[in-house]
Amino acid sequence: MKKFLKAISMITAMFVLLLSMASCSGYSFYKDFKEAGASIEEENIFIEISLEDAKTKKAAGETFVLLYGNSSNSECVTVVTTLQVQAEYLGNPTAKVYFLNSKDYKTSSDRKTVREAINMHDPSSDGAPIVMTFRATAVDVDTSNKDKVKTKQFIKDGVVQYASLSSYIFKDLLK
Repeated sequence: MKKFLKAISMITAMFVLLLSMASCSGYSFYKDFKEAGASIEEENIFIEISLEDAKTKKAAGETFVLLYGNSSNSECVTVVTTLQVQAEYLGNPTAKVYFLNSKDYKTSSDRKTVREAINMHDPSSDGAPIVMTFRATAVDVDTSNKDKVKTKQFIKDGVVQYASLSSYIFKDLLK
């Protein structure tokens, strides 16, 4: 009888452990960026996307915005807050910004895959934010390419002005 109770206890413990591990395995954009200091609510404008999904959206000619970066970069955390605040301020709180986590693309080979898939000029290796806008299968804005004609409109003294870029995104592109 003792062996039976011991076996049942062991199976129960293993089941509880497995269940708790399974519930914690998924990535949560909100939790990740909130813990990093972003001022966002659980209901926000960001949707995590895979590289393959971004490539498909681009190929289909969809108009969309993509943020590439990660929460370990403080500038990226600030950009997340800026985009969320500006979407609300500019009256477009239902707009969607797709998020591609750069932590998934650590090696130069991985970043080359990103470059080829969506025509990103220079995928960052440090989690720095890159905002891209797509329109009719073309890259409209790519903040990793400061020489791109459309991107130049949002750069002052070599620095991307995310508030100005937000105005373009939420008032013109995603209206």
